[in-house]
Amino acid sequence: MDNWFTIDKIDDETIIISEYRHWEETHCYLLNGKEKSLLIDTGLGISNIYDEVRKLTDKPIAAVATHIHWDHIGGHKYFPEFYAHAEELDWLNGKFPLTIETIKKMVVDRCDLPDGFHVDDYVFFQGCYHAAYGGTNDNESCQLSVFSLYKP
Repeated sequence: MDNWFTIDKIDDETIIISEYRHWEETHCYLLNGKEKSLLIDTGLGISNIYDEVRKLTDKPIAAVATHIHWDHIGGHKYFPEFYAHAEELDWLNGKFPLTIETIKKMVVDRCDLPDGFHVDDYVFFQGCYHAAYGGTNDNESCQLSVFSLYKP
């Protein structure tokens, strides 16, 4: 699924990864710190954003969602360490207000889909998370790790 992402470097530590073939033109931001990288939002999950990020950093990567909408967390499945706002965690645990059928219809209707993509294989991310922004994580299978990003 080539050509799904567009990469724009602001500088060596700040990179925009965009999905222009989606009607809202989703943008994700990779911030490269000295020891770790942070990916802000993970897009739609139509193409593997992890593979793109790996081309841009060799550091460990954590992902964070600005908010829990299908076009911001689709690639979270590729990142074992990801964070979400404490008040939106229910949406990651089966209480998202749209059905998977509705989301799939929006994917087909609102995207210029790449060759090789099959909407029947598309899944809405649900799963383990790290509570962020003042929340706590009650899920024992996840461990919250704290890190800092430093620009030189």
